[in-house]
Amino acid sequence: MTGIRILLFLFFILAAPPLLAQEKEEEEGPMQPVRLEIEYGSDNMEFELFPLADSSLLLYSKKTDLWNRKATHTFERLNAKLDRVWSCTHDLTPEDQYILSYSEGIYLYMVFAGTNDQKYKFLRLNSLTGDAIATTHTLEPIRNLFQFSVLHGRYFLIGTSKRDFKPLLLYVDPAPNLVKLLPATYGDESTFSDLQPVPQHQRMDVVLTESNNKISRLQVKSFNVQGELISNHFILQQDNKNLLTAEVTPVDTLSRLLIGSYSTSGFQLSNGFFTSPVASQVVNGEFYSFVQLKNFFKFMSPRREERTRRRERNRIEAGKQPANRYRMLLHDLIPTTEGYMLAAEIYYPQRRRSSSYLDPSLYGAQFFRHTMRENEEYKRTHAVVLGFDKNGVLLWDNIFLLKNLVSANLTPAVEIVYAPDGRIIMVYPDEQEIAYQIMTPEKFSDEVNKLDILTYHEKEKVLTTEQLGIIPWHDGNFVAFGFQHIRRISGESQHVYFINKIAF
Repeated sequence: MTGIRILLFLFFILAAPPLLAQEKEEEEGPMQPVRLEIEYGSDNMEFELFPLADSSLLLYSKKTDLWNRKATHTFERLNAKLDRVWSCTHDLTPEDQYILSYSEGIYLYMVFAGTNDQKYKFLRLNSLTGDAIATTHTLEPIRNLFQFSVLHGRYFLIGTSKRDFKPLLLYVDPAPNLVKLLPATYGDESTFSDLQPVPQHQRMDVVLTESNNKISRLQVKSFNVQGELISNHFILQQDNKNLLTAEVTPVDTLSRLLIGSYSTSGFQLSNGFFTSPVASQVVNGEFYSFVQLKNFFKFMSPRREERTRRRERNRIEAGKQPANRYRMLLHDLIPTTEGYMLAAEIYYPQRRRSSSYLDPSLYGAQFFRHTMRENEEYKRTHAVVLGFDKNGVLLWDNIFLLKNLVSANLTPAVEIVYAPDGRIIMVYPDEQEIAYQIMTPEKFSDEVNKLDILTYHEKEKVLTTEQLGIIPWHDGNFVAFGFQHIRRISGESQHVYFINKIAF
């Protein structure tokens, strides 16, 4: 597909000068040096923002008419000052709905779903020129997709089986339109926890957790560029510890590590973290219970924390199972100067308000469990961050309080960055503000800072902010984005999509 250059912009875009509202900010904290606004009025607009490797951004927008009969899909590259480098459109349909993306080298790969739940469109966009190639592939076994990675232009996808809702791993080579199901063992409680490309070794590492409700094990499968299985490591549990989920370090075969969570009973609630070499058939690394962590229970009051630790130590000394177990959502591993950093969000599910009822006796067990999960939302209590050396030895731990943070989907709600100067920066959108904390290893702080989104001028009034988001950008910076209804100094009211650079 050839990019169509456009000389006139499809919608009015304001210039991106330095934020005038920044000039009177005297307190130390993150700066907001530049801002871009896109006025959309009453148009039906969708936006997606992607950071690129060269400190630029890719802005994708979809504009449709009221009847969803016509759509304009626009792609724009913005530099570090939010100036436009190029802008183009591509021939996508009104039914094409963006769902996933992955960046590899100069290419941004985007996945679009349509009305046919087996057909997906993949767009490979050249971030330097705006040129793009689109291919459509029929993924017959898949009901939906939830993870996507790319290895030298080939696609690895994790989705849900349309037959029994179990996880599936697919490989797609777009040039010959080759689609194949990759080998794995899928039990009722099996889940994929990591999909890690290692381009320097032309390898895709996949971590799969298996269990039969009695014992569990981890598989680390490695595939080459052609989607062929080149190695398969099984890591069995140790003693009474069930291995739940894990992330694999993106290094050479001999020194790869698994860093993840474990449980002493059950297969959903965690008791702590573990590290183990991938080449080991039985976990012979280290286990770190929550009681051993210095700051894990700091989300409690001091009296409750002391009581909890005492009770847990007494239970362990008496040979009993720990009483405090938690659900954890692991983030991808982050390389540091010392080794690796792992973050996890502690959450619990709660039922959404709904008047519908499904009788379990009328549906299959897999369908019923899947439907129940779709009716849940997830509330976070805190995020835990751990630092490991290159051998998987724990160096420090800390937490970040998450107050009243609820999401409809079980995906990471907090962004965590290891800055070039060694700072650990954690941010998340909190209604119409950005909550943040600059963390020091081992030094706990319960102070959560808030940042208002600044406009062009301090006298402009933000009436509403919706769909506020924030993602890591370059060199420890972030970019905030969303929709705002603004009253200008002149009294005029405007609806805009905004992009603000947040410089820490």
